[in-house]
Amino acid sequence: MIPRQGLALSALVLLSACAPSAGIPPEAEAVRKRFGSHTVELAASEGYVRDEFCLDATSFGQSADQGAMGFHATNDTLLRGPIDLNQPQALMFDAHGRVLGVEYEVMVDAVSEAPRLFGQTFARLPAHPGVQHEHYALHLWFVENSTGALADFNPAISCPAGSTPPHGDGGGGH
Repeated sequence: MIPRQGLALSALVLLSACAPSAGIPPEAEAVRKRFGSHTVELAASEGYVRDEFCLDATSFGQSADQGAMGFHATNDTLLRGPIDLNQPQALMFDAHGRVLGVEYEVMVDAVSEAPRLFGQTFARLPAHPGVQHEHYALHLWFVENSTGALADFNPAISCPAGSTPPHGDGGGGH
């Protein structure tokens, strides 16, 4: 039997781990409701393919304390746009298959300028592990992120040992 205080603490830890990001833009709430409980299998049935590697900040040559993005499941048919609030190009999963958030992404050569969503201009990113093309991207975290709901990385997320791409490798496939 768990003591009453231990039970309350366990519930608090579980709730905080699963709590939605406090900074999620109000217009994104429907996206979180639609995709927030997706499984990898459900995502696959909707055309999303999970990359083999987990992406963390070191995958991009950045400091490990920035955290990670997790495993991406990307729908390649959406990568040429248009950007649609309700149809993100990728979902981000943790190692247990829980959705962490979504990524809006479009190839640079498919648009005349950087897209905007939630009042933010997408970042222009070079090819990197998991993405073989230059692209614009914006992440939306459903889980709490101390660096913001639209930050690239989440310091609370990490990749399991051996799951990140070898340095200098283009990585998996979106």
